[in-house]
Amino acid sequence: MGVIQPEFLAQLRRRYRPELLLVLVQLEQLFPAFWPDIADLAEQLGTDRASLNRSMRKLEDQHLLRRISVGNGGGTWVWWVARQQGELPPVDAEPAWVLRDLRTRMPHRVTVTQRWDWARRHGIPRGTMRNFLTGGQLVMRERWQLVSTPYDELTA
Repeated sequence: MGVIQPEFLAQLRRRYRPELLLVLVQLEQLFPAFWPDIADLAEQLGTDRASLNRSMRKLEDQHLLRRISVGNGGGTWVWWVARQQGELPPVDAEPAWVLRDLRTRMPHRVTVTQRWDWARRHGIPRGTMRNFLTGGQLVMRERWQLVSTPYDELTA
C-alpha cells in the first residue's frame, strides 16, 4: 500500500491549507477504518467534530478521500485516501455486505452506498433491508442469505 508520495504531498501543500493536509495525512495512516461516531475520530485526531467533518467533505470534493457515514448510529468508514496523483479507489475497496442468492448460489456484493438502490431494484422496502443487513433475519424473502457484513472486518 505505501504512504502518500512526497511529490504528491508537495503538490497538495501548494494548493490546500495545512489543516486539510494534516487531516489527509492522519486519515491515510488509519484507513481503512471505522468509527461508531465521528466525534470519536475527531478526538483521536485532536480536533473538533465540525472541523473534521468540514475537512473530510473538502477532501471528498477534491477526490482525495472516500468515506461513508451510515445514519442512526451506523458509524463512519474511511475506506480510501489518495496517495499519488491520479490515483483512483479500487473497485472493491468500499465496505459491503456479501449476500448469497440461494436460487443461483451466486454471491452479490452490496456496497454501503448502493444498499438502498439494490433493495429498490429487488422490490425490498428499506425497513426490511435494514433489518436483514443488521442481522434481524438470516434469510430475506426465502432467497437472500447474509454471508458477511462490512462490520465483520472490524472484529477480525
